[in-house]
Parts: sequence; structure tokens; C-alpha cells
Amino acid sequence: MKENIFISKIKTLFNNTVESFNTVHIAFCFDDNYAMPAGIAMSSVILNNSDKNLVFHLFANNVSSEKIIRFNQLSKENITIICYEISDNFSINPDTLVLHVSASTCLRFVVPQILNKVTSRVLYLDCDVLCTSNLNELINIDLTDKYSAVVPDLEKTQEKQCASCNVPYGEYFNAGMIYINTDMWVQNNLTEKAFAMINSGKVYKFADQDVLNILMQGKTVFLPRRFNYLTALTAGGKEDNLIGNDAVIIHYVTGNKPWYKLYLTPLYQHYIESSCWVNDKLLLANENAPSTTRRYAKLLASQHKYFSALKYYLLYLKHKAFKRR
Repeated sequence: MKENIFISKIKTLFNNTVESFNTVHIAFCFDDNYAMPAGIAMSSVILNNSDKNLVFHLFANNVSSEKIIRFNQLSKENITIICYEISDNFSINPDTLVLHVSASTCLRFVVPQILNKVTSRVLYLDCDVLCTSNLNELINIDLTDKYSAVVPDLEKTQEKQCASCNVPYGEYFNAGMIYINTDMWVQNNLTEKAFAMINSGKVYKFADQDVLNILMQGKTVFLPRRFNYLTALTAGGKEDNLIGNDAVIIHYVTGNKPWYKLYLTPLYQHYIESSCWVNDKLLLANENAPSTTRRYAKLLASQHKYFSALKYYLLYLKHKAFKRR
């Protein structure tokens, strides 16, 4: 497969290296809607890994130039950012993109193939993560004769997907954090195999994640939960309080993302305030419905913010009345 047909342009935003530091390559794949969360995730990595050179590879699918320019503000002496603009040749069978899975997540099929030219190891991260500790323990994992280091998914997911993907129980992993051996990947032609599977016409419930589990079966290193701590948020984002201090990567699964006001967590707020996205206005939620406004009013009232709660409750009544017309 000519993987470069998916890339229309490669641009280095800046290239800074500390000669005495080791280098870690990290990849993110996103579209325009996830540019800000990608930036927050990158900021969290930078804040907790000042002891190494960090090379960020951004695979950007239809991301505006204004949003790409914002990443220049992450420049430090140990940071490099390279942006890969995705071409119109990139397409995924839409029938298999269920459960709000974006085509951009399938860009990770291309990442190891392209980056093998510069590194034998790359850390792939979803954009809905925070790095809350140093990555040294993770990047020092031995991947000899292994495709990747991963973390098993939740039990309820194991129960359904292990049978569906013909994977032994307990070995179905979540693909939001994958530390990849790019040499093994390329030697076994996984990019071509992955695209053939995802575009075959078969519907995979978790799309690219199912495909990767099938292709990598028996050739992965399984890590403790703290390297991909799966967290489902409810209104108010109190779930962060349940996460241990040893967590390295926190992964906010489900559609309730912490960059929405309704689900904003204190921890995520901390990383927003430490980033160049601190002045961005947050959306209320991922859905524009009257019930969302009502839930936010209830949340504000529980926080004793009564004036703001009243404002949003009146807005809810207005939306509800308008909807009835």
C-alpha cells in the first residue's frame, strides 16, 4: 500500500531539541472538532515530561489553518511538532462507523507505517486523554517481538467484544493508548490489512479498535489500568476523584467529554488553565437540546451558584417553549 497517498502535505511547525535528552515520538489523529482537546492532551504530556524531547506527530483531517497555528504556542526547547495534512484519498466505509466513531480515528492505521521511517517506537494517544504523570515507565516497556503495549478494556466490553472478535477473554484492549513497535507493524503489513478489513463491508461495532484487536492478537504486552485509565463522566465530573494518584494516562470514554461545561472536571480545568487554550469558550455539552440546559441548571444549583442556575433554567424554558411551536 502506498500509505503516502493519504498525506497531502507535511509541515514542521517547529523543531526544538535538547541534545542531552532522549526522544519520544507521540501521535494524535483528529479532525477540526478535536483540535482543542488534542492541544490540551499535548499540554498535559509536556507539563509532566520536561526531562525528554517530545516529538508530536499530528495527523490532521480537515482541520482549519487557524486551529493548526494555535499549536505553535506549545513551543519549548524540547518540543517538536510535525503536522500531516490528510488528503481527500482517505476514506472509510461509513457503514462500519457506528457509535459516533469518527473516520479520523482510523488514521491510526497509517501512523506506524509512516513514522517507521523516523522511529521504531511511537506512542499513539486519543485526543480525549490527559497525561498526569511521567511517561518513562511506559516508553521503557520491552516490545521485542510484540506489536504493542496496551491496556485491557473494561469487563463489560470484554464480555461482548471478545466473542465478537474471537479474542481470548481479558485480552480485548482499548485502543485509546497504544505504544507501538513500528518495525513489527511494517514487517507484517498491518496498515494494508487494517484498511482491507475496515473497508470490507463487514460492520465492526468498535470499528478500528476491533480491527486492531484482531490483527494484534497474541502479540501485545498488557499493562496495568493506570496506563489507560478508562473514565465515564457524569454531570459535574466528580469521577476524577476516584482515580488513583498513580494514573499515567486518564482516558475519558463515552460522549461525555470533560471539555464540555456539563462534564468539566477539576483536573481537566487545571490542564486547560495551564494551556494556551485557557481563554477558549467551552460549549455546554455535545448535544444541543433543552434537556442539556436543564441538567446544567441543576448542576449549578447543587454548587450553590443560584443566579447562574436560574439563568440556565430560564434558557431551558425558552428552548422548550420554542420547540413546541
